[in-house]
Amino acid sequence: MRLPVISTAVALCLVITSTAAVFAQGQAGGDGLGLPWQVWHSRAEATSTEATPLPVATVVRKGPASSRAVALTFDDGYNGRACASISRTLRRHDAVGTFFINGVHLKAEPNRWRRILEGMEIANHTRSHRDLKREPHPVVIKQIKQNERLHEEVLGRPLLKLLRPPYGSYGERVARIAKQLDYEQLVLWNVDTGDWRPRIKADTIVRRATRAPPGSIILMHCARDATARALPRIVRHYQRRGIEVAGLSEVIKGVNGGRDKGSIEQEGR
Repeated sequence: MRLPVISTAVALCLVITSTAAVFAQGQAGGDGLGLPWQVWHSRAEATSTEATPLPVATVVRKGPASSRAVALTFDDGYNGRACASISRTLRRHDAVGTFFINGVHLKAEPNRWRRILEGMEIANHTRSHRDLKREPHPVVIKQIKQNERLHEEVLGRPLLKLLRPPYGSYGERVARIAKQLDYEQLVLWNVDTGDWRPRIKADTIVRRATRAPPGSIILMHCARDATARALPRIVRHYQRRGIEVAGLSEVIKGVNGGRDKGSIEQEGR
């Protein structure tokens, strides 16, 4: 009659001993079930509440429909001759362009770029045109910050706090980093002239650029002589219609905030 009682007592002792060993393992930092109570509690707390999303920069593709202006924007800057012609045309017609120049070009020809960008708006397009979406976090920061520094060193004035990611490639992570660096807006475009293509014709650029409604952000580049040849006709087209060719900051003034949930557009190069 005593045997079952003894067996039960032995089994209970084994369970208590095993539990104590597991608990001790947990207190020592072991894996598996042997987690300290504090770790269990913190993990449960983390999974029971939703993380607060970090703020991101607003993505802007065009200005308000009520605008009576368009923004002509010029990216990259690897054809200094074309850029100089573009700048002269804008000044001759009392127009303002917005230039997104990679810092490597400023560093290579600082005196030329001081003349080209006089009286024009300047904004950030990274130091060397890297695809930010594919780069690690430190490289994204470095590309943005180094371009800021190079513009201030060469031109003696800061960039507008507007970022255009190369290729139009960004993603939520890049938008979050931009916001952390005090860039409230990532600025893309709603009209692509396609002037990044090697054999583009000036007539094609003119046709695409002059179809834009007021409030448009028009994408062009300092890359082709065809862009420089097309520009006088584009500027005259808008001015004759009472539409100002203005700086980007003016055209997007008053754009409402809000997360961009559309597809990620890819610039041609």
